Amino acid sequence: MIQQPQWDNKQLQFVEAMQRYEGGWVYPFINKVVSWLNISLQIFLVILAVRLDVSLTWQIFAIVVAFVLADLVSGLVHLYMDHNDHYASFVGPFIAAFHLHHDTPRYTDRQLIHVYVDESGSKQWLVVFLMLFAFLFLFTTTSPVLLCIGAYFAVFSSLSELSHYLCHNSSAKTVRLLQRMWILLPKKHHMQHHRVDNVNYAFLNGMSDPLINWIARNFYPGYRSGTELHTALYQHNRQTLHPDSPIIDLNK
Repeated sequence: MIQQPQWDNKQLQFVEAMQRYEGGWVYPFINKVVSWLNISLQIFLVILAVRLDVSLTWQIFAIVVAFVLADLVSGLVHLYMDHNDHYASFVGPFIAAFHLHHDTPRYTDRQLIHVYVDESGSKQWLVVFLMLFAFLFLFTTTSPVLLCIGAYFAVFSSLSELSHYLCHNSSAKTVRLLQRMWILLPKKHHMQHHRVDNVNYAFLNGMSDPLINWIARNFYPGYRSGTELHTALYQHNRQTLHPDSPIIDLNK
């Protein structure tokens, strides 16, 4: 008789969280609302930013700073989420769905605009940031350059998901050129995140990974011995029910 594995509490919580994520309308609806809010506010803030009395030199400065910050923040959020195991909370289904990206070597092929829209729906934190900056734009005398940085940072934060998608899915010459120039996330650099524990978390182009890797090394234990194991029961159940199915990909 083959002995069945003993599933731990986190693995059971993970399955319950995914059942909530996949079994109703609430979480897909939240994703759509978040996506709509993020994109609408991004458009609104960028329109305001380009109309500010800011010279071209300062606009370029704002774009560069926003690009660097977006790469850093994308990596820090990724680092935090890879170690987050609060599956039983209200946001637990989002956390569980996020963890499945380690089991997804290639995502569902989609038009790039769909990637931008869909992945913006996973950025609940960005809605809060955008609302804050909309308030600063409309009701304060905040530095115009700072306002520009905030607007462009929000756009680059969504573009970081697009860069990550291209890293996994595209071998187009233009994409590979931009990756070699470190404008987009280089595939070889990012694949280290999937092969080696606790490294290379940034999504936009990876320039901030040396700093993020230092933070990860000193303050986080790594996901291989923790959250990566929590998907096992979910994947076991899925393979049992659908033995010929590929690795799960929640990206529509």
